[in-house]
Amino acid sequence: VETWDGDTDQIIHWLRKMDDLASMSTRMRQQLARIVPKRLTGAASSWYWSLPFEHRRRIEVEWPVLREEITGYYMTKKWWEKLRKRASDARFRETGRTRESPSEYFIRKADLLVTAYNFDDSEMISEIMQGAPSQWNMILTTHLYQTVVELQRAIRFHEEALVECLPQRP
Repeated sequence: VETWDGDTDQIIHWLRKMDDLASMSTRMRQQLARIVPKRLTGAASSWYWSLPFEHRRRIEVEWPVLREEITGYYMTKKWWEKLRKRASDARFRETGRTRESPSEYFIRKADLLVTAYNFDDSEMISEIMQGAPSQWNMILTTHLYQTVVELQRAIRFHEEALVECLPQRP
C-alpha cells in the first residue's frame, strides 16, 4: 500500500490507487481500512493520529468509510474551487513546465478536468484544446475526434510536429 503525506496535489492519484485495490474484494476493502492509517506519513499521519481512538475504530471498518473521512478533511469546498481554477487555467508549457511534451500536457490537463468536472468527451476535447497553442489546430483535426482517447493518440502521433509548429523562443 502506497504512502501518502497529506499533499493535496497528490490526493487524487493516491485515492485512485487505493480505490483500485479496494475494488478487488470485500476483504481487501476491510484490510485497507486497517492498513492505510499506518501508511500515512507527515501531515496526514499527524492529522489521523490526532483523531480520538474511538472515532478511528469506527472509520477503520472498511475503505469507503475511511476514504470519506480523509476526503472530508482534505478535499474541502475551497480545495475544489482551487482545483477547478487550476483545471481551467492549465496551459501547455505554462510557467514551471517549459519542457513539457504535448502528451504530458494532455495527461496533466485531462487529469485535472476529470477530477474537477463531469465533462463528456466533446467538452473534454474542447477544454484540452483551449489550453493548447492555437498552432495545434493546423495539425490536429479535433472536429473528427469522437473520444478523448482519439485526441490523446493523435497528440502522441503528431508529438514532434506539435512542438515544431511553435514559434521559437530566443
